[in-house]
Order: sequence, then structure tokens, then C-alpha cells
Amino acid sequence: MNIEINNIVSLENKEEYLIIDKINKDNCDYYYIVELNKEKTDIKNNYKIVYVEEKEGKYILREVLGEEKLKEILPLFINNIKE
Repeated sequence: MNIEINNIVSLENKEEYLIIDKINKDNCDYYYIVELNKEKTDIKNNYKIVYVEEKEGKYILREVLGEEKLKEILPLFINNIKE
């Protein structure tokens, strides 16, 4: 599954998010996403870092959780933005 920056993805709960950045670490793609309003005209103050997991032939976006994992991944996005 290939997700690109500026694509819109829907989560299982039907919320829609805009992909604003992508990095690869240890052969895993991580995406920095922001929630869109219902009209898709503006963003909400709800950001997440997700990765893609394949399960039973389906691709699922999973949120990166846990303080240690976030401390490892979030700085990579910050450094990517500065470049």
C-alpha cells in the first residue's frame, strides 16, 4: 500500500485525515496526519502518527502509541520538516 503526502484517508471511525508528512524507519512507513472538518475545508487540532499494518489481506492504519515510541518517531518528522 502506497500512501502519499496530501492524500486523504478515512479511519475506521469514519474520521478523515490529510497526510502531511511521511518518513521511513526500519522499513516501516510512518505518516503524520491531521484531521479534516466534515466539509474538508479546514483542519482540526487533532494530529496523529500512524503506520500501515496488513491483516488478513486488508491494510489498516494503526496509531503510534506509547511515550517511548512517540519519542523515537516524532523527532524524525520534525527533522524532516526542517530540511
